[in-house]
Amino acid sequence: MYNLCKITHPALGVELSLYCHFFSHREKSLVVAGANIIRVFRLVAEVPTRSAQRDDAANNQDVVSPKVKLECMATFKLHDNVATMASVSLSPLRDSLLLGFRDGKLSVVEYDPYNHNLRTVSLHYFEKEDIKGGWVQTVTLPLVRVDPEARCAAMLIYGRKIVILPFRRDLKGEDMDYSSSFTRGPVLQSYIIDPKDFETPSIDNIIDMQFLHGYYDPTLMLLYEPIKTFPGRVAVRQDTCALAAISLNIRQRLHPVIWSISCLPHDCEKLLAVPKPIGGVLLFACNSLTYLTQSVPPYGVSLNSMGDKNTNFPLRKQEGVIISLDNASGEFLTEDRVVISLKGGELFVLTLVADSMRSVRSFHFDKAAASVLTCSMCVCEDQYLFLGSRLGNSLLLRYTQKEINDPMRSRGNVPSDQEPPSKKSRQDTLGDWIASNVEDIRDDDALEVYGHEETSTVALTTYSFEVMDSLLNIGPCGDVAMGEPAFLSEEYDNSVDPCVELVTTSGHGKNGALSILQRSIKPQVLTTFDLPDVDDMWTLVGKVDERRRRETGLLDHSFLILSRSDSSLILRTEEEINELEESGFNTTSKTVFAGNMGNNRYIVQVTSGGVRLLEGTVQLQHLPVDVGSPLVAASLADPYLTVLAQDGTLMIFTLAFTMRASAARLTPAKPINTGRSPLQTICAYCDVSGLFTTHYPEDREKDPNKNYRSDADIKKELDDEDEMLYGNTDISVFDPPKTFDPQAGQEDTKNDWWRKWQKEIRPSYWLVGSRDNGDLEIYTLPDFKLLYCVKNFWLGLRVLVDSSGSAVPPQAIPMPETNIPTIHEVPQC
Repeated sequence: MYNLCKITHPALGVELSLYCHFFSHREKSLVVAGANIIRVFRLVAEVPTRSAQRDDAANNQDVVSPKVKLECMATFKLHDNVATMASVSLSPLRDSLLLGFRDGKLSVVEYDPYNHNLRTVSLHYFEKEDIKGGWVQTVTLPLVRVDPEARCAAMLIYGRKIVILPFRRDLKGEDMDYSSSFTRGPVLQSYIIDPKDFETPSIDNIIDMQFLHGYYDPTLMLLYEPIKTFPGRVAVRQDTCALAAISLNIRQRLHPVIWSISCLPHDCEKLLAVPKPIGGVLLFACNSLTYLTQSVPPYGVSLNSMGDKNTNFPLRKQEGVIISLDNASGEFLTEDRVVISLKGGELFVLTLVADSMRSVRSFHFDKAAASVLTCSMCVCEDQYLFLGSRLGNSLLLRYTQKEINDPMRSRGNVPSDQEPPSKKSRQDTLGDWIASNVEDIRDDDALEVYGHEETSTVALTTYSFEVMDSLLNIGPCGDVAMGEPAFLSEEYDNSVDPCVELVTTSGHGKNGALSILQRSIKPQVLTTFDLPDVDDMWTLVGKVDERRRRETGLLDHSFLILSRSDSSLILRTEEEINELEESGFNTTSKTVFAGNMGNNRYIVQVTSGGVRLLEGTVQLQHLPVDVGSPLVAASLADPYLTVLAQDGTLMIFTLAFTMRASAARLTPAKPINTGRSPLQTICAYCDVSGLFTTHYPEDREKDPNKNYRSDADIKKELDDEDEMLYGNTDISVFDPPKTFDPQAGQEDTKNDWWRKWQKEIRPSYWLVGSRDNGDLEIYTLPDFKLLYCVKNFWLGLRVLVDSSGSAVPPQAIPMPETNIPTIHEVPQC
C-alpha cells in the first residue's frame, strides 16, 4: 500500500518518559514513548578512561557528575498510540512496562533478550458494553499508576472505573502452584472497582490518581469532581473537587475509604505523591498549590491574584511568586524538593519546608531556568533530569545545587501579631477534629504523643541546569511545502530522480521552527575530475607532522591511491592534487587494499601479489605472497593485517618492532586453509567497548545500587514490632520522633554509576568472515580461533544465534522460572 500512504519518518515527539531497569538490573535505561514508537536510551558518560590501579584512589575523591549523552539502544513500533505508561519490577532480571491504550486496553510487556524484542506478559481488555456504562465516545485517556512497593497497579478507564492488577509477591519458587493459570505469571487476576458504588463518598469524574508512600496496604489517592463546574459558573458553584484515599486489600478485594476531604478548588488538575519520610500528596491547581496528608490539616498557598478569589478553601499568600500551574509537570529531585515545569517552559524548584513532626509548614519557590514546553519529565540517576516534549526538542539536563546563606525556619504556629493573609471561615473538613497547633493541645497524653514543637531549620538551595543532550523533534507539523533546493551542485542537474525538499513549520510557541527535509545528503561539490577505469580508491595519512598535529588536532590525508584493473595511480593531496611519480608504492599492478598502521605512522599497500610497508613515500619492507592464487581482499585492525586469496586461503600479518631495527616490520603467519566452503569476504575489527566478549554476564547477581536486608535483620525488625505491641519492653511508644533532617543519608546513597565508563578496557581483536555457503563466522586474532558461527546468515535473521558449539549451553544460561508466560484476558465488572 505504499502507493497510497507511506510513513517516511517515525514520530519524534516525546509524550511519556520513565527511567527503569529495562534491559537488566545492572543498569537503568531511559524509555520514551511518542505516538506508537517506543525508544530506549542509555546514558553514556563522557569521561576519560584510566587504569584500574588508579580507580581506588579516585573513588575517595569528590568528583562532579560528568557530561553525558543519550545513546539509542532499541526502537519498537507498536500497533496503536501509547496513552499511558508505567514500569514495575516483576522479576529480579528486569523491569516490565505497563502500556495503556485507548479506550480500555492494557499490555504488560518486558524485554526479551533472546529475540531482542518486547515479550508480552499479559493482555487486558476492558471495552465491553457493560464496562462502558452506556457511553459511546470516550474523551478521557486511561491512566496507569503503580504502587511504590510493586504490590499492584491501578488503571483508570473511562474516567470513572478503576482496574486493579495484583502482582505476585511470592519470593520462593517452591511455594508456588504452577498448575493454576493465574499464578504462573507475575500478574494475577485483575478486577474492577466502581467508585460510584461507595456509600460515602460517591466518587465520580476522576481527574487523577496516585499511590501514596508509607502505607501498610496499597493506598490509592483519587482526585475527583462529583459535580462539575466551569470558570463561568464559579459564582454559583465553586470548590467542587474532592480527595479520597482508598486502602486496597488485594486478597479479600476490599477497598474502604480511609480518609477524604472535600470542598477543594474547582481548578485542581494533578496529584503528586510525596515520598518518604514526609509522605502525603501535593495537589496542583491552576492558581494554588496544596499539601495534604492524613491526620494533619492541609497547607495551601495561592500562587497568583486569582488563587483566593474563586475558592473558599483556606489559602495563604505565597510571597514573591506569581505563576499558574495549569498543564504543569512535576518530579521529585529529593524527598523534599520538586522541580516544576510550567506551561511556558519555566523551571521552578519547590522546597517543602517540614518541621520536626515531618509536617509541611511552608513552601519555597526558586526559579531555576527556562526550558522547552514539557509534557513529561523524569529524574535519571543522580543530577540528571530528562524533559520530554511533543512540541519541541526533548532535553537531558544536568542539575547542580548550591546552598543559600539564608536558611528558612519552620514552625507550626503563627505569631500572635500576624494572621494568615487569606484567613477565612473554617470548613467542615478533616481539620475540625484535630488541633492545627500543637501548642494548643492541653491533654498530657496527647502532648506526649505529639511532643513539644521545636523550630526546625531547612537549608535552602538554588539549582542550576545545564543541557547535556537533546532529541530532535520536527513535530507537530503545521504546513508543508515542496520545492527545489536553493543551492544544488551542477552534478545533480542531469539526475533522473528529481532533487526536491520539504519545508515544514514545526513546534509551537517559543519552540517553533522551520524544518527542511531532504531524502539524502546533498554534498557541495568543489571540483570534479574525470578518472576513467578506476575501480577503487583510498586516502592515506602521510608522515605526521607532530607540531601541526598538536596545534590543529587533525590528521591530514597526504595520499590518494586510485586502483585500476592493471595499475595504480598515486596522488599527493596538498593545496593541489598532483601525481606522485617516484615513490615506494607499487604502481604496476592493481591495488587490493591500502591503509595506515602503527597509529597512522606507516602505510601498508596490498596488491594481488604481495604486501608493501612504507613510511611516507619510503618503502620499508616488501613481502611477496605466493599461495597459489592472487590476493583479492584485505582488512586491517592495527596492528593486524589480514589478506584473503581467491581460493579462500587466509594470511595474517602482525606489525612488530624489533630491538635491532629502528623501523617496524610485518611478520607473516603461516597461511591458513579455511577448508570446506571458502571465505568470500573478511573484516578485521578492534573492539574497545568490551561488548565482544566470551563471558556470559550473570543476571542473578545482586544490584550494587540496591540495599539488601538479611533475614536476621527482617526477623529482628518483626520481633521489635511484636514486642512494642504485645510484650513488656522498656521502649515507649510515646517517645518523641526523631528530628527530620532532609539532608541526612544523602551522602551514603550517592550513586557513582558513571565510574564504569572510566574503567580501562583492554582492546580485543576479531575477524568476521562470510563463507560461500552463507554462514557468518567470528574468529579471534591472531590465533584464528572460531568462537561464533551463524548459519544461513543470508536470510537476514533478526537475532543471530551461535551454532559453533562454543556458546554457553542453554542449561548454564539463567532463565526465568516460567519460559512460556500465560497470556489471558480478564475483563470483569
